[in-house]
Amino acid sequence: MSHLSRQKSNKVLIVARAFPPFLPVGHSIRVIKFIKYLAGFGWDPVVLTVDDKKEYEFLPKVGSETLLSEVPSNLKIYRAQVIEPSLEYLEKERRFGEKNWITGKIIKNLIRLRNWIYWNLLLPDRAVTWLPFAVLKGKQAVKREGISVIFATCPPHSATLVGAFIKLLTGKPLILDFRDDWIDTPWHKSKSAIRRWVDKTLEKWAVGMADKVILVTAWSKEAFQDRYPSQPKDKFSLVSNGCDLNDFKEIDTHANAKFTVVHAGSLNISTVWGRNITGLFQALQKILQEHPEMRKNMNFIFAGDLPEEFQVLAEEMGLSDLIQGIGHQPHNEVLRLVKSADFLLAINYEGWDTLIPGKIYEYWAAGKAPIFLLSCPGAASDFIEKNKLGISADPYDVGAIQQSIANVYKQWEIGTPLKINSDGVEAFDRKSLTEKLAQTLSKVSSS
Repeated sequence: MSHLSRQKSNKVLIVARAFPPFLPVGHSIRVIKFIKYLAGFGWDPVVLTVDDKKEYEFLPKVGSETLLSEVPSNLKIYRAQVIEPSLEYLEKERRFGEKNWITGKIIKNLIRLRNWIYWNLLLPDRAVTWLPFAVLKGKQAVKREGISVIFATCPPHSATLVGAFIKLLTGKPLILDFRDDWIDTPWHKSKSAIRRWVDKTLEKWAVGMADKVILVTAWSKEAFQDRYPSQPKDKFSLVSNGCDLNDFKEIDTHANAKFTVVHAGSLNISTVWGRNITGLFQALQKILQEHPEMRKNMNFIFAGDLPEEFQVLAEEMGLSDLIQGIGHQPHNEVLRLVKSADFLLAINYEGWDTLIPGKIYEYWAAGKAPIFLLSCPGAASDFIEKNKLGISADPYDVGAIQQSIANVYKQWEIGTPLKINSDGVEAFDRKSLTEKLAQTLSKVSSS
């Protein structure tokens, strides 16, 4: 009997630093949905993630807690210690720095030193401090749980090293899951020559250690195959991001009194990791200058982080009455907003041509409003065009943005709103994608 039980039990260790209750939904929803459906395909997941006793500067608890309700109640979660300042410590540090000019100087220099260490010594990223603790916990989990395969998802890209070291210590096969590319991105190109060399060296080692490498776009898959011609082409496989069609079955919708544009997800200001809406604001300003009557009929809702700089910019440009930042919301509330919208805004990271924003799949599943993608040419714009999902424009092409909004608004105003067809989205259902992952797990574990 025990022999039969062992035969039926297939367990995968999922190494996921971004996991509830940390970070917004977008960081962990892919792995949560895999966990939700894997058991139906003969695989029991075990999770290796971050200790959640504290909250950290780059691991805040903002909006992903509700996702835990979707995973099995008996899910085994191994949480490894993190070596970085907690929010509690940072608040004490701030208060100490405010005591007088001497303490202020001390704290200012301490922060400068800490940031220098993050940028220059912690390679490939600051999350690498988690590595030794995660590897030890991972080795422990493999032994205790009878793990068959290790599955490490990144970013942070140091998670690939965690997976590789656990493989070295246990001999279990390794699958790497790249949600975002590591090499040849704006972020990578912004680094010093030595850091770029380290990144390339580490990625090459991790890919060499892996038994399979999963990418989320065809552009990424092709980039990896080109970068590693000595590796078998079938080592790299595509399991895209997607949407859980079950999430939409009981979502109530409502008609909007105003033409409502919804953006689901976070925005941020960065020259190498930015989602910038300056061009959008400039286009809105021009629209209102030419058609001031539209002001009373338009509303832009941003669910997620809307940086203070953008809020100030909206006020300076006379747009604050149109721009509504509602912060992080429960996932079902975000889906309700998406399904009720008249136009759905997606903004890609600047210069990242291999990426497709994950929200696009949920926008498509909503099956109503067209998608307005602000992105450089690449995987995302190709996806929008191929599936006839809406409009794509360069994020700084003010004229194209202005024209796109005006055209969709006009159709809404005359009572014939533009809509997209949801046919084809079934191929990107999270359950179907998890089946592809399960097939990969089975192939790797039996080879």
